[in-house]
Amino acid sequence: MQYNRLGNTGLLVSQLGFGNMVNFQPEDEEINVAIIKRAYEAGINFFDTAEFYQHGEAEKQLGRSIKILNIPREKLVITTKVFGNQAPGGLNVNRMCTLSRKHIIEAVHTSLKNLQLDYVDIVYAHQFDSETPIEEIVRGFNTVIEDGKAFYWATSNWNAAQIQEAINYADLHGLIRPIADQGEYHMLERKRFEQEFVALYEKHNYGTTIYSPLCGGFLTGKYLEGVPENSRCGKDNGWLTKDRAANRFLLKYTSNPRYVEGLKQFVALAKELSVTPAQLALAWTMRNKDIDVAITGARTVAQLEESLGSIELLKKFDKDLDEKLDKVFENAPKQELEFRTMKPFPNRR
Repeated sequence: MQYNRLGNTGLLVSQLGFGNMVNFQPEDEEINVAIIKRAYEAGINFFDTAEFYQHGEAEKQLGRSIKILNIPREKLVITTKVFGNQAPGGLNVNRMCTLSRKHIIEAVHTSLKNLQLDYVDIVYAHQFDSETPIEEIVRGFNTVIEDGKAFYWATSNWNAAQIQEAINYADLHGLIRPIADQGEYHMLERKRFEQEFVALYEKHNYGTTIYSPLCGGFLTGKYLEGVPENSRCGKDNGWLTKDRAANRFLLKYTSNPRYVEGLKQFVALAKELSVTPAQLALAWTMRNKDIDVAITGARTVAQLEESLGSIELLKKFDKDLDEKLDKVFENAPKQELEFRTMKPFPNRR
C-alpha cells in the first residue's frame, strides 16, 4: 500500500481508503467487522463515514468494528462529515442542511459518541451552505479543532470559488484553513478535479479524497443487463432507497447511449487486460497524481478483495493505457489556454 501526504499537511493516508456509506445495518455487524479487519490488514488506514448515513448508524457500525477489532487509534485516520441529519424523533430545524456554528459543534459531539471516539482526524463540511456566513463556518470548524475533537477540517462537494473563499477568510483572520475536498471523481465525472481545481492544487497544494470511483457501481458493468437484486439499486436499502440510487446512478448514465456504449468498450478492455472493470476503474482514479485518497466501499469481503487488486494493476499503468481509456468515453476536460505560449495548460493526469 502506498501512503500519500494529504494536501499541504504532514498526514499520511493510504492511497485506497474505505468509506462505509452502505455498512449501516446492525444485523450485518459480523460482515462489517470482517470488512474493516481485511481493509486494515491490507494497509488501509483511511476510514470515512458521515452523520448523514442512515442517521448516524454507519458511524456506529464503524466505531463498533474498530472497538471489536481493538485497532490502536493512532494507526487510523478516521473522518466524518457534517451538514445535516434528521434522526428519528421529530423535526429539528437546526439540523437540516446547515453549517451553523451550533450544528457543526453539536454534530461533531454526536458523531464522536456514535464512533465511540475522543476525536476524529478530519471533519468535513459535507456540502456548501450558502445561507450561513463563511466566517461562521470557518470559525465553527476552528472551534472543533481547538476543542481537540478533530485535527483538521475539510470540504466536501464544494466548488473552487467556495473553497478559495474559506481559505481567504481563514488566512485573513489567522484561522485554520480547510485541507482537502471530498468530491465525486471517476471516468465519467472529471471536470472538477482535472480542471476547476488546478489553481487550488498549484496555489495551496489542496488535498483530495475522492468518492464514487466506480460511479456507484456503473463502471463495474453489472448494470448493463438490468439491475441485480443484490445491488444497492436493487432493493430498498435503508436511506439508499431504490429511487434515490436509481435516479443518481442508473438514470443519469444508463439512459445515455454514449455512456452505455463506452461502458461496453471499457468492460472489453478490462477483460483484455485480465482484470475486472472495478479494478481498472479504481486504478485509473489512483493514477491521477492529484488524488491523495480514492475512497471505495464494499458490502462483502469479496468486493473489498476485488478493489485491493487495483493496487497491483496501478503499478503496471502507463501512458498508453491512459490514452486508450481516454478514447473510451472521450470526455477528458480541455485545459485553459496559457497565453504566454498560446498552448493549453498540461493535462493534470
